[in-house]
Amino acid sequence: MRYLINKDGNPFDPKELKILYSELEVLSDDERKSYRNENASAIAGNEAEKFLIVSGPGTGKSYLFLDRINRWYKKDSEAKVFVTSFVRKLVADLQKDIDGDTNLSGKQKKNISVSTLHKFARSIVEKNHGTFDWKFKPYFQIIVGLWEEVIWRDVVTLVSSNKDMYAWKDFCKQLHDNNFLQAGEWPKLKKAYFEVCKFYNVASFADLILRATEALVQNYELDGNNYFIVDEYQDFNRSENEFINQLTVGSKGLLIVGDDEQVLYEELKSGNPELIRATYKEPEYINGMLPFCGRSSFHIVKTAGYFIKNCREDKCIEKIYLPLENNDGKPKVKIIGCASPSGAIDYIENFVLENKVKIEERKNKLASGEEKDAFLLILSLTGRLDFYGDSKEKIEKILKNYQTPDYKFSEDYYKILDYYSFAKDKENNFYFRKIIHHEDIPEVIINKLIRIAISRGLDLCDFRVKETELLIEKSIKVKDIIDNGTMTPEEKAEEISHYISINKDLFIKDVIQESIGIKKILEVEKEGEEVAELEEIGIKRMGAIELISMVGSKGLSADHVIIVGFDNVNMSHATQNAFYVAMTRARESLHIITALKSKGAKEASKFLDQLPTDHLEFYYKKAGQKEERLTNKQEYKEKLRSLNKLFSFFKKKKKSI
Repeated sequence: MRYLINKDGNPFDPKELKILYSELEVLSDDERKSYRNENASAIAGNEAEKFLIVSGPGTGKSYLFLDRINRWYKKDSEAKVFVTSFVRKLVADLQKDIDGDTNLSGKQKKNISVSTLHKFARSIVEKNHGTFDWKFKPYFQIIVGLWEEVIWRDVVTLVSSNKDMYAWKDFCKQLHDNNFLQAGEWPKLKKAYFEVCKFYNVASFADLILRATEALVQNYELDGNNYFIVDEYQDFNRSENEFINQLTVGSKGLLIVGDDEQVLYEELKSGNPELIRATYKEPEYINGMLPFCGRSSFHIVKTAGYFIKNCREDKCIEKIYLPLENNDGKPKVKIIGCASPSGAIDYIENFVLENKVKIEERKNKLASGEEKDAFLLILSLTGRLDFYGDSKEKIEKILKNYQTPDYKFSEDYYKILDYYSFAKDKENNFYFRKIIHHEDIPEVIINKLIRIAISRGLDLCDFRVKETELLIEKSIKVKDIIDNGTMTPEEKAEEISHYISINKDLFIKDVIQESIGIKKILEVEKEGEEVAELEEIGIKRMGAIELISMVGSKGLSADHVIIVGFDNVNMSHATQNAFYVAMTRARESLHIITALKSKGAKEASKFLDQLPTDHLEFYYKKAGQKEERLTNKQEYKEKLRSLNKLFSFFKKKKKSI
């Protein structure tokens, strides 16, 4: 049986893949592991300069990366390797793997850079101080969330009288696609946007990539790497793809890994599956495939593989996805139906109680750094349980007991920090703009100040008018209070509240939590640019039990996964890719819960019909009672249908009374 490498660069023939699938499926466990290892080793040792690997969830790409890097160093002792991914959790895990690799010397490890693409792009732009056309001062800042909208409002006001016609999200998509509209006032808005960003010395994540690409065109010496690994390639957009292409010009080795059926960020950042599909067809890339999932148990892999194959679009890359072990004794995927949210909550509570000892062990190991993954992930479409109504409070209590403390400051704390930062750097126009926003100064005054400042090459602090003088004076007073080492948090909160509207109790809590002074807070703000990117995709430091969105679970795994809201209402907007990714986060057990009456839910999600009965077990769970085993999918559907009829009958009877 040949290894899954197409040395001629052609896509794998679907007929051949079907035959290979059948041959791999009948292998024993030992034979599967042997083939998995030899196939990965053959890929890692291939001499091709450009290699594309199609890799499903949990198929061992991290081991492949390390092997490939070691091979590169055997060939080139002076290699400089750059590894990137969109998901920061994957980057952190790979960095840890590299640090622990005993085959790499200390010098070699120093020559390996592992980073998200945005973080790397920022370093490129910082070194180049922007681009020739749009220069930045040193230490430019990243804008996210609220501040993107604030600055875009400034841009639109400078150019257009029709503020509602030109939305930030529409311009953001143009930045992601590197394809700018020429109709209406869009060209003027584009020019104004870059002018305003230069004025504030800021960039958004969306335009950061464009600036980095241009900087590399202008100065190729900004990057000294010559070997590259690009992970989760399916999640990159057109602008990011152009940056990668520019970055890898003249590379000695390029390994791209992805799976077009795991695209999740089409809405968030215009992730584009067509990019990996096009690369798959390019003859200059050798194609390879990792067929065996070693993360998830037999029934989970079979269920996920069957689901995604049934949902596969014609243009998707054909692939093999099999469990590394045959029937491993792990439980089948459990499909649970409940008459109401209380039944679903009861099921989760019972699961936690039954595994309490193991969960406590994981909690301690996460705290000590011995473990990095949760014991249980609870996944919903949005990462919330609002569809369970008041019943969700029980789960929230469980989460508080088992989550790792996640120290966050209140909005007021960062608001105060803006005043503090401005007092230290009055020529920073972005700090000044933040203060203006906090002070609710009339928009007409703001627009006039910005327009004049940009046209005359001035900073906002150069306008010594009544409004700006008051802001400067207020900021200095806030800074003096913060820096006062003799005042208690309570005294600081009281004094600051005379100048700024704040929640004093929250501020006191924040100061006590921070407890080591404003210096640490400034470090947090500096790191906040990366944190903002992290929060965009919902990933944070893991606790033993976590509630996360299905999209946010990308890059994570857990011993057990419970997917909730699996109904015709709350799962109606989920993509097949998101559900596929959610299922494949589980290692040992997977539980999928439909609770009727959850925001009007009347039946299971349409995805149920695409799941293989052979690998499923069906249950009905009523709060306070042991779950009832059902024989098959049809009986499960009938149970939910009969419950709905019963609900409808009582509802009509109640109305008639």
